[in-house]
Amino acid sequence: MSDIAKEIENAKRIIAEQKKRIKEAQKEAAKAESKLRDRQNYILGGALVKLAETDERAVRTIETLLKLVERPSDRKAFEVFSRLPGCSLPPQLAPDTGHE
Repeated sequence: MSDIAKEIENAKRIIAEQKKRIKEAQKEAAKAESKLRDRQNYILGGALVKLAETDERAVRTIETLLKLVERPSDRKAFEVFSRLPGCSLPPQLAPDTGHE
């Protein structure tokens, strides 16, 4: 193998390694961003629920948001919101009292 061919192969190897490092760094950045976004959602959600204990506007905001929840497993998580003063759950979120 000639010196030029060796240099080309070495350069290709370096490029492949750098592309791999870039991809790993992008994956880590996306993971960190997702973690931050989840934390922000958790904090704001908690603040909204706490505010809803004393503020009717926050209760209405929660009711509006709950109307957007579509998946049954997600809806089930919010059945406990009926404990909020003045909160009327949309029919699809109301606890199921029927037996299957």
